[in-house]
Amino acid sequence: MRFEYLQKMLGALGVWQHANLRTPAPEHGYSIDDQARALIVATLAKEQMPPALHSTLCDRCMRYIRSALLPSGRVRNFRSASGRWLEQDGSDDALGRTLWALNVWLKHHPSDHAVRNIVRRMENAAMSVRSPRALAFAALESDNTNLLRYVLDSLLTGYERYSQKDWQWFEPIVTYENARLPQALFICAHRLNHVRGMEVAHHTLRWLVQHTTAEGHFRPIGNHGWFVQGGTPAQWDQQPVDAGAMVEACATAYSLSREPLYRRMALLAYEWYLGRNDHALRVYEPETGFCHDALTPHGLNLNGGAESILSYMLAYLALHRHGLLPASSH
Repeated sequence: MRFEYLQKMLGALGVWQHANLRTPAPEHGYSIDDQARALIVATLAKEQMPPALHSTLCDRCMRYIRSALLPSGRVRNFRSASGRWLEQDGSDDALGRTLWALNVWLKHHPSDHAVRNIVRRMENAAMSVRSPRALAFAALESDNTNLLRYVLDSLLTGYERYSQKDWQWFEPIVTYENARLPQALFICAHRLNHVRGMEVAHHTLRWLVQHTTAEGHFRPIGNHGWFVQGGTPAQWDQQPVDAGAMVEACATAYSLSREPLYRRMALLAYEWYLGRNDHALRVYEPETGFCHDALTPHGLNLNGGAESILSYMLAYLALHRHGLLPASSH
């Protein structure tokens, strides 16, 4: 991985949310979602990252998260370039992603009791969340048995309600970062030794693989229309965050099951970044560390926001961590 572009996207309060082409766009401010992703990347890539960037990134992302924390245990999300908060309360996704990041941090800094106390408050808040994606994010690195059970029960309830023979899913629509749902179910079922949970995790991830594979390559669900039950998957715009989620979910599933399908799909979704996609264009540039925001009907979205580059880095780190990275990528 190269970190020059990530360094360029770093502002005074954290990682800028968006870019105009390859230049940060301060007018769009900051998002806690990106600070959470960046904190995970910095924590997991400490050995690869320049020390000064690692230190600054950890410090600014953690300061942002602490400032965002509300008495309820929830977090605010969006912030202007000057630091003004733009909402009273953030989304459920923001809560889930931030919990994911802080639990990754704690795995590497187990004596950070201040962060552990924050996590306890946030996990209590997560126990009233209904959004399946937000719950999936919250469960990815959690050791809280009560939360894991709550997430597992919520996902299984959604599956039993909406699944049919030709619709093996948790909701009546497939939208963004879809693979996080079966990924979280794999994790919850494994940690709780829950047989039915593991069965549904396999059913849903295999079904998602089936509907995101076309002409020998990965084709994520497009955000222009999504995939509604009874319809067909939208082809455009394809987002890096969806490729990254599939890489991480399949790497997790492979580590727990050793099923060859998951190994193949993790690599196929990773190769989407490198040009194995509908346009045969590189979404990620290994030479510069830049990642385009989307694959559109006309080619590449020429902007490169924080979500895109961080999603690639998380995917790379997942393959590296599970020993699945192609030799040519080292």
